[in-house]
This record gives sequence, C-alpha cells and structure tokens, in this order.
Amino acid sequence: MANGENGRGALLTSSQYVKGVGPARQRLLSRLGIETVLDLVMHFPRGYFDRSDLVSIAGAAPGRTATVRGEVVAVHPRRLGPRRSMLTVAVDDGTGALRLVFFNQPYLERAFRAGTRVIASGEVRLFRGEKQITAPEWERTGEGAEEDLIHAGRIVPVYPLTAGISQRMMRRIVREALDRCEGVIEENLPRNLIEDLALPGRAEAIRQIHYPDDMIRHREAMRRMKFEEVFFLHLLIHERRMKIRSGAPRPAVPPPHTLAERFIAGLPFRLTAAQRRALGEITADVESAEGLARLLQGDVGSGKTVVAVAAMLLAVGAGHQAALMVPTEILADQHARRIGPALEALGVRCELLIGSMSAAVKETIHGRIADGLADVVVGTHALIQEGIRFRQLGLAVIDEQHRFGVRQRATLGRGDIIPHFLVMTATPIPRSLAQTVYGDLDLSVIDELPSPRRVRTELVPGSRIDAVYEDVRADLRRGGQAFILYPLVEESERIDLRAATAEFERLGREVFPDLPIGLLHGRMSFEEKARAIELFREGAIRALVTTTVIEVGVDIPGASILLINHPERFGLAQLHQLRGRVGRGGSEGVCYLLIGDETGAAAQERLGLFAGTDDGFRVAEIDLRLRGPGEIWGTRQSGYPTFRLINPLADRDLVER
Repeated sequence: MANGENGRGALLTSSQYVKGVGPARQRLLSRLGIETVLDLVMHFPRGYFDRSDLVSIAGAAPGRTATVRGEVVAVHPRRLGPRRSMLTVAVDDGTGALRLVFFNQPYLERAFRAGTRVIASGEVRLFRGEKQITAPEWERTGEGAEEDLIHAGRIVPVYPLTAGISQRMMRRIVREALDRCEGVIEENLPRNLIEDLALPGRAEAIRQIHYPDDMIRHREAMRRMKFEEVFFLHLLIHERRMKIRSGAPRPAVPPPHTLAERFIAGLPFRLTAAQRRALGEITADVESAEGLARLLQGDVGSGKTVVAVAAMLLAVGAGHQAALMVPTEILADQHARRIGPALEALGVRCELLIGSMSAAVKETIHGRIADGLADVVVGTHALIQEGIRFRQLGLAVIDEQHRFGVRQRATLGRGDIIPHFLVMTATPIPRSLAQTVYGDLDLSVIDELPSPRRVRTELVPGSRIDAVYEDVRADLRRGGQAFILYPLVEESERIDLRAATAEFERLGREVFPDLPIGLLHGRMSFEEKARAIELFREGAIRALVTTTVIEVGVDIPGASILLINHPERFGLAQLHQLRGRVGRGGSEGVCYLLIGDETGAAAQERLGLFAGTDDGFRVAEIDLRLRGPGEIWGTRQSGYPTFRLINPLADRDLVER
C-alpha cells in the first residue's frame, strides 16, 4: 500500500478508526476540523518543549526544567479528602533520588511499579530538602515499553486542543496516525523544484514537524511544507484567473475615453502621480482582450474613489453600465450624494439602490437598471440580490472587498458577458500578502496622499479622562467636532464595557450639558443614521457618540477629534480606519485611545506601536506580525484562504519564489 488508490484510501479513512480515538473522541476531534487520518497528520503543533537534554538526578538544578531517567523505587498514594488525592513516585538513577508528584490522578498508581523505568520532564523544586517535579510529563521506557518516546526525552510537540482532548492524548493519536501513514504519503512537488530548493521529501517533512530530531531539521521541514502550501494556493489562483479570462467575453472599452477625460479635467484638483499611474493601469486593462480584474489598494484618504469614478466612466463612455458596491447603506448614500451631481453634469444618469428602500421604489429602480436608463448604480448587497438584471454591466467596482467575499463578487458578474472588475481596499497590506489573498487580481497601489494628513494619536490612561473631556469641550466651543466611539451599542452583563447608548445619556447629562450631541449606531434605521450624519455634517451636532458604524468611508471634513474607548478591543488595521475619520478637512486631527486599569501590558505595547505611526502600510505590518495574516480583517470571509503554516509577511521570500 505504498502509493496509488490504496494510499489515498488510507489517508482518507475516518480518524475515528485510529487507535485511541473511537466515536466519542471523534466528535471532539471534529471541533478541530479533524475528520480523516490525513487531517490528523496535517494537524501541526503550535509549539514545542525541548525535553531532549537528559541530565542526572544529581545534576538536576532546582528552579530549572530538567529531563531525567531512572527506576521507580517506591509508590505512595495518599487521600487528601473527598475527590482529592496525591500520588508520590520515588525515582532513582544511581546518582540520586527524585520524587514525581501527581494530584487527583489516583488511576496512575497502576502505571508505576517498583522496578519500572521511566523518563520524566518538568521544573525541579526542593520540598523539605528533597528534589521533586510536580505534574511532570512522563513516559515508561525500557523493556516492555515503547522506546520511541513521545512525551519526554525528546523535542515534544504542543498541539492546538479542544475540551476533552489532552496534550498526551493528542500526541498518542497523532503518532498512531503517522505510523498508519508510513509509506503512504506521496510526493506532490516536482522533483526539479525539490532539488532546486533543497527541500526534504513530503513524508519526512511531515514527520519532522511533529517529532523533530533537532530544530535544524524542523526548520527544513517547515520550509518545505510552507512552500507546498503557498505553491498550491497560487496554482489554484492561477487556475481561477485562467478560467475567468478564458470564459465569457469582457465588454469592449476601446479608446477614445472622452467622458472620463472630461470628468478628470473638471476636478477642482490635479490627480497625484500615483492616482494617474493606477488609472493608466486600469485603462490598459479595459482596452485589452483579457479585461480588468484589479485590486486598487491605498491608505485612507489616498483618493481611490476618484480613480474608481473615472474607471466607471471608461465603461459608460463605451455604452455600458457601471456599478459601485459598498458595504454599508450610509456609505452608499454618501457616495451617491457626492458623485451624483458630478456625473449628472456630464449627462450620466446615477441611481442609488439600498436594502431599506420600499418595495415600490426598488421595483422602479430595477426597471431603470434593466432598461439601461441607469448608467451608474451605487448600492450595497442589494445589487447582487435576485431580481437585479443589468442591461449590460460593463464595469463593477467593489469597495472594501473583504466584506463581501469572492463568491459574492462572482454573483455580481453573472451573465453572458462578464464585467470588468475593480476591487478597492483601504486596508494597506504588503504586496506579498496581497499576492496571496487577492492572487486572482492584478495589483495597483496608490502610495501617495493628495495632501499630508496630520492625525496625532495619544494613549490616555483612565485617570486623565476629565482633562481629555475638557480639551474636547474647548475644541467644540471653537467650532470643532468630535467622534466619541464605543465598541458596544448596549450594556452587556457578560462584558464590562461602556456602551454607546448609556454613555450618550451620561455624556449629555454630565460632560456636555451645554453642547448638542448625537447618537449613531448600527441598530438604528437607515433614515435615523442618515439624519444623524447629516446633522453632524451640518454642524448642528457638535459631538457624535457612535460605534464602528463610522469605520468605512464616513467623511465629515469638520471632525477633528476621535476618542476611542476600549481600543484594545480592536485590531490595529481597524483602529487605523477609524482614525481616518478625523483630520480630513485640512486641520490637524487628534485620536485619543482611552485605556483602563484592566488594559494589559501587551495591549498597551501594541497600542503604543500604533500611536507611533500614521502610515497605514506600517500599521498593517505591525498588525500582521502581532495577530497573523488570517486575522487581519477581523472576521474570516467565505472564499478567502486560511493559512496553516505560511505567513506571507514573514515568509515573503517563499511567496515571491
């Protein structure tokens, strides 16, 4: 059963039939995504204990972790009370004696008999002048026991677990699975790649990751499996790209591009070099046979929307329709209000379509879209719901792609002719990660801001909150505006965090009794949200108590202060998005991060790093380093890769290779 169908069959056998599992434990393993023998051998450790360095008991120093080997000379069980017990096992290696102490594990008495040889690891302590290890990792050795050690006397794996599965249990189960797979795991990389990169074989790499002979071989094995992971991910991405480009034709968008050029000429400012470069790449794509499938990446305030509008006008100028899909109704309404007049001045008909509209209004707009009477449609998820039919969608712009997912993007492009796609994200991520996460898209980066943004970020201890409130009050009296942000809408019994609704009432009563303040959160109706934002934009509201509903795209030029409560609850990329809501009108903005006594040292260090830079790419790199690439967007989205081993930031050389 060395290869072929028999080999694959062994790997795909249910993990329930591995020795030590059974139906009950299989239900527990399923929580970890483990269903087959292959899943077990690919369930890699999250860390290791190095217990390979054996010392004599005489040389085992108190206060240090040590691994010792010896013979059991005495076993002393003792009851300490109801359901409480202690087992003491005396071990001697000829140089001295040491006690192994186990609490509340009376069944272990059967495992130790005088004369049994054991190996044990743990922290050595002195108790009444005698050396002992409490709750050691241990294993029987010698005649009648496995010489291939698992728990001690070697580099020992530490696995991700679930309730009901212990480390010892997981190690035994994985070892059983590895033994079952002996001679079955096939090579899956071309020989020339393996030789060129000096990689170990697949079966050897998997075994060395679980039970490394030494850390040099472990590093070689990890490099092999990381390369395999990113290699096949990129093959999958390449296949997806080829399938899209060899499928239905893209709408023809030949030059000249008079409409887009008129739009750019009418702007009250000049595009930056980075914007012009991105628009040039987009234009070349829509003119080509392969079409546009591109990610437009840029920091907050870099001017992505202007480039996107110009891109849509490329399609409209060629007789097609264009769509702009955004994650929130507030943002859709804001875009429609902002770009609608500019488009209408060019003779381009713009429609807004959002879920909260009445059925009658939606039906009317659906008809205008189907008849081609709407040239540009701005909307939310409503654009991909049943009943929406474009006469000919030429170009689709998707803002903040990570909130939609790959499948939903494909839904927008259904039909005989696939539209050109432009995806925008304000989450700056390193090129190596963009190549992996958005690998089916070409990449354009706007790495230049139209005008320098100045936002000062300060960490504020809870003891200074009154002084901060006084600074905010002074700024509001001078005509400034402030966002005061909370992570929750309403009080929670389970989480001790201040909530927006309760704090809105308290702030209005105690802190800003003489100033008009408003409330904005996700549970309000669209009309209530739109009204609150409009009053804030007009200056009728001086301070807006809000939640993360403002994170994406809300543009209030007069807002100069952002006070974030419980900032430790947010990722750095999200904090950077929130910080981008202030300082948009040209004056300096201030972002206060209010930390409480309960905020841990690690969280304070992370927030300190964030406060030290306003460069979105730098923030993203810090976030990646601290939280890992799988979590940078906060919530995993359908259609996105999850990385088992590869970190596209740390392993940039492998990604580029």
